[in-house]
Amino acid sequence: MKKPLLIPLIASSVLLGCQDSKQTSSESNQQVDQVEQKVTLAKWVGKYQGTTPCMGCISRCEECPGMAVDLVLNQDKTYTLKRESLSGHNEIETIQGHFRFSNPDQSKIELMQVKTRNLIYVDLDQQLLEILEDQTGHIYNSEDDFILEKNI
Repeated sequence: MKKPLLIPLIASSVLLGCQDSKQTSSESNQQVDQVEQKVTLAKWVGKYQGTTPCMGCISRCEECPGMAVDLVLNQDKTYTLKRESLSGHNEIETIQGHFRFSNPDQSKIELMQVKTRNLIYVDLDQQLLEILEDQTGHIYNSEDDFILEKNI
């Protein structure tokens, strides 16, 4: 009589053990997938922030506090750009769109749908972006005023 009771008890213990190992296996597979996704992201993907001169200036002015700039670059070559005048004279400007690389080594970006300050140099070693002059694509004379640093 003791044998019939032991068989179902042992069988259910074995089944529960197998079920736990399947859950552990699926959890570890999910963790591996997440790690692979992080590894395959391009180095330029991320959120960049900085304070630049206002749109009418090519360097910082004493009477103008400048603009707060937030730029998010996504893996699928889309972006979100937010520009806010710190003087409070203008509304917050938010632009979303696509960007493209202007050169083969992917160090220059052009933000599509942006009319001014849409050319950007990518410095992956320093984890920053530098806004370039609209017409020439050259670095501004006061280049430190046009830096966006990556949030890590």
